[in-house]
Amino acid sequence: MKSDAATILKHGWIYTVANLVNRAAGLLLLPLYAKVLSASEFGVYALIGVAGDILAVMLMIGIINAFTVIYFEHPDDAGRARVVSSTMLGLWAAALGLLLLAWPAGWGFSLGLFGDGSQSNVVAMAMAGTAMSTVFELTLAYYRVRKRSLACLLISVGKAVALLGLNLMFLLYFTLGVTGIFLANAVTFSVLGLGLSVAILMENGVSFAPDVLKRLMRLGLPFLPQTLLDIGNQFATRYVLNLLMTVAAVGVFSFGMRLATMLYMLLTMSFLQIWSVSRIEAGHGAAEQEQSEFVFHVFLIVLAAAALGMALTAPELLWLVASDDYGSVVACMPFLVLTYVLHGVRMHPEVALVKAKRTKVLPLISLGGLAVGAALTAALVWLWGLPGAAVAVLGREVFMLVVTELACRRFCPDDRPLGVARVLGVLALLVAAYGVGLELFGTIVVPAYTVAKVGLTALFIALAVLGPGISKTERAMLLHLLGQRLRRPQPAS
Repeated sequence: MKSDAATILKHGWIYTVANLVNRAAGLLLLPLYAKVLSASEFGVYALIGVAGDILAVMLMIGIINAFTVIYFEHPDDAGRARVVSSTMLGLWAAALGLLLLAWPAGWGFSLGLFGDGSQSNVVAMAMAGTAMSTVFELTLAYYRVRKRSLACLLISVGKAVALLGLNLMFLLYFTLGVTGIFLANAVTFSVLGLGLSVAILMENGVSFAPDVLKRLMRLGLPFLPQTLLDIGNQFATRYVLNLLMTVAAVGVFSFGMRLATMLYMLLTMSFLQIWSVSRIEAGHGAAEQEQSEFVFHVFLIVLAAAALGMALTAPELLWLVASDDYGSVVACMPFLVLTYVLHGVRMHPEVALVKAKRTKVLPLISLGGLAVGAALTAALVWLWGLPGAAVAVLGREVFMLVVTELACRRFCPDDRPLGVARVLGVLALLVAAYGVGLELFGTIVVPAYTVAKVGLTALFIALAVLGPGISKTERAMLLHLLGQRLRRPQPAS
């Protein structure tokens, strides 16, 4: 149990740093976007971004999840090299096809989203960036399955530097606005995607196995409708806000979602990059599952602590990074960050379903989530306005978590089910800590209050670690592993 946990910790902290760097550009550029773009312009940016996300999902067809599973099905290096090369070549063919269709499809999206073709060039630029970003994400997936976490870190540094430099140049010097954001993405991902693809193909050889591509599509295809439906729910929320309120409300809500999404980008994604790979690679032994549950619980505590800190310091974050136009987002943040905590919990049963190759159930779950989310959004936005949209997003995530866990218990009998008591214990402590903080500090931005909020978050971590959710044996092992890491860091290759 100890050795596997040490491996996850060893690589996991580097993946966390890599994702911090990888997302640093977005985190650092968010204040620039909020200052340079009005709430209405941010709404336009968000709507085009959703269109780009839809195209990315259609292009990827769940290929990264399928790639990880099929890669480990081949025990020999030659078989794995064929999987890598075939996947890379197949995705490049799809990306080039999307590039050829970028402008006509961009005109169609602009007409559908804004009623005319005025944004067609911007949408086409976003589509080009989307095509190349999918290639870039596949190259990162390759280095993750090879457990080359240091390579992921170096690549992330290059991406962050390029995005920061190009965004600053296009937005501040050339004043290109929303167009500059998507142009910076397209240039960055084109250069990195092409360079890394060449390096990976040189390492693995150039070969194409149609049977590998067929297996990838067969296993990954269920992720297409699932993720499209998930993105469709995001689009539905923005559409209802635009319909019942204004495009500025879309911008404010999207800004809050961007902040809350950092929990997924910086923590959940980092954790899944090593935990999900280790869980798929491992068997169903009792010791392996016991360790997996322990590591997942530690992750949940860290995720909940970050969510608590973000919710408590939302007024400070808004004061630092945005104008007064975005002030109404503060009331939404507690619901949005809790949504991403529950989303992290949902990854537990979802990874089990992927491991058991029961992915066909995922689109059905997402379809139900879309129906529930759309109904809640329409009702709650009409009743409560902008905070109602945040509550609706949270309600949909609760539904998705419950249904996914029930599906896991039905189709994955060999996997240990989610520890509901442990999860509820952390969530109850999280809600209680936020309630105390809201009562004591309100939304006033005062340095002394900010320090106290940090202290309250640290107290939450201490109570969660010392509470009944972690046994004495697990607590001792956690302290030993952390102490070992602090005394003698071991960089992963």
